[in-house]
Amino acid sequence: MPSLPNVLHARGIEWVLPYAFAVGPLAALFSPLIFGSMADYRFSAQKLAGTLSLVGAGFLGMAFVALQMNWGPWAYLGFQSLNALIAAPMWALLSTVTLASVDGAQKKFPLFRVWGTVGWIMAGLMVSFLDWDSSPRAGMAAAGVRVLFGLVCFMMPETKPQGKPEQGKPGWRKYFGLDALVLFKDPALRVFLLTSVCFAVPLAAFYMYAPIQLKELGDGHPTASMALGQVTEIGAMLMLAGLLAKGRLRWVLIAALSLGVARYGLFAYSGWTGSLPWLWLGIALHGPCYTFYFVTGQMLVDRRVAPGMRSQAQALLGTMVGGIGGLLGSLLCGWYYGVTIDLVNGWVFFWGGLMVAVFGCAVYFINGYGRAPNGGA
Repeated sequence: MPSLPNVLHARGIEWVLPYAFAVGPLAALFSPLIFGSMADYRFSAQKLAGTLSLVGAGFLGMAFVALQMNWGPWAYLGFQSLNALIAAPMWALLSTVTLASVDGAQKKFPLFRVWGTVGWIMAGLMVSFLDWDSSPRAGMAAAGVRVLFGLVCFMMPETKPQGKPEQGKPGWRKYFGLDALVLFKDPALRVFLLTSVCFAVPLAAFYMYAPIQLKELGDGHPTASMALGQVTEIGAMLMLAGLLAKGRLRWVLIAALSLGVARYGLFAYSGWTGSLPWLWLGIALHGPCYTFYFVTGQMLVDRRVAPGMRSQAQALLGTMVGGIGGLLGSLLCGWYYGVTIDLVNGWVFFWGGLMVAVFGCAVYFINGYGRAPNGGA
């Protein structure tokens, strides 16, 4: 992801960027719910994740082969769309396996989740070390790692379906995972899910345009620099268990939203001064911002739903964040970038507007979640 903007820019097809980032969220509108329902009622979660990973690896590899062979942007988007359809449920399924397999998940889950952060850092450093910041080879290597991940999935603990089987033929709502929509009846969960959608909109801009700003300001290894956020994410993961033991989930989520406001403020200030260190500092804030909000959110959802619906609940969170929020973010931020970037101090207007949007998310969450029954828990 961090190398993709510069890969497309190097081939003169930067206009594809909003659509390249939108195909994943578009698939995530329904794919996680369908496969989450399968994990709750029909298939073991770890086997489903392994099978999807192996199949998706082929489409992911072909997407970047299409760029390397100059088959055109539409060939790339086609293969990437198929990959996105299959990859969208992956985090939800992996979270289901982890949360079902460990005792004391509130304390231990961040310690398992931190290894995904280590993997992200290794990928970013490797891409820049091999000088693939603008090369499709980064995507081909990712396909190879996806194959390895698929094989490892079959070694994970058996996570059998926890949903109660229905008498007769299951309804279409169950096949499409729409039973999870009942979670919106919980006022606290409803506020959290809607906040997550709004928070994910400006997050798309971080992945899409921070690498471009890094390169414009003279950073020779933007992919490695983007890994700064994952370095601080490790520290945030290790802190999270202690924070949750001492405080309520609500305050951890508010801290995350506050850090999100500060992050975009630093990006805007970097655009104003033309100074890389401010941009690096903003990227570093991404780690605790992401961890305190989205990892805490996964535990919040797991805590508030029945065991038989946990896969679908995690999938619903993935749909709201990666699907609706990611799709709106990719398209709206792509449009907003085009409107503001050619202005004088364009980066200031771009990131400043997103900072105001995140501040609005924080205000909505603080007012809505605190008033909901059990919202302080």
